Amino acid sequence: MVAKSNLNRFVMLFCLAISCFSSTALTGVLSIQKQWPKGSTLNVLFLDGETEHHQLVKKIAPQWVQDTSLNFRFYSNDKAAPINTHIRISFSLQNGSQLGDHKDYQSRNATMNLHGLTLKDQPHDAKVRLILHEFGHALGLEHEYRNRYWPYGNQPIQKLIKDCLPQMELIGYGKEEAAIKCQQVNSKLNRKQAKFTAYDELSIMNYPMNFTLEEGTNIEISARSKLSILDKYAIQKWYAK
Repeated sequence: MVAKSNLNRFVMLFCLAISCFSSTALTGVLSIQKQWPKGSTLNVLFLDGETEHHQLVKKIAPQWVQDTSLNFRFYSNDKAAPINTHIRISFSLQNGSQLGDHKDYQSRNATMNLHGLTLKDQPHDAKVRLILHEFGHALGLEHEYRNRYWPYGNQPIQKLIKDCLPQMELIGYGKEEAAIKCQQVNSKLNRKQAKFTAYDELSIMNYPMNFTLEEGTNIEISARSKLSILDKYAIQKWYAK
């Protein structure tokens, strides 16, 4: 027999998912200020890295823009690239991406780091997840736990904020600045900041998490290595042809 708390969780997520298929609802979390103009061709420049890493990115990343008005154009060296570049990838330092449209097109500083692709013991699925997750950020998508309909309360988010602090200090923020920054990038968003409706537990934009709710229910959110149905629905709606 399914425990009552687990049944309630299933019903809640099922009802949220149904709302995604109404004529106006979307899923995911898209930063309004960071959304690219519809119809954009985004120039993607590889600043460094091996050919095999470039090829994998070129194979995987376009999954995001299928059946949308967006397009990626890849360049393997600066000489061939146009003056304006929108996503600039380095493989030399950590993993991460600037969020969406950063407006800084003529710089040659990295906007995305995919160091994980260079690790020899990294499973293929993990590399695919890394590419899809960071390109989701590059298209303006936030983490799913920032969704105003996140169903699991504030405790897991506070843990993320706590875990964020040493990482921010490591990259040069002072303690007070780190605390402010970690709060800013992990707290829930409101309707003025983002477009969203239902929370999607299968989204590529989720972090893997394992935590226990106050009533004792254990929640495990797995790392995904492919776009969910609702990931595709959202990106096609927000960047419609």
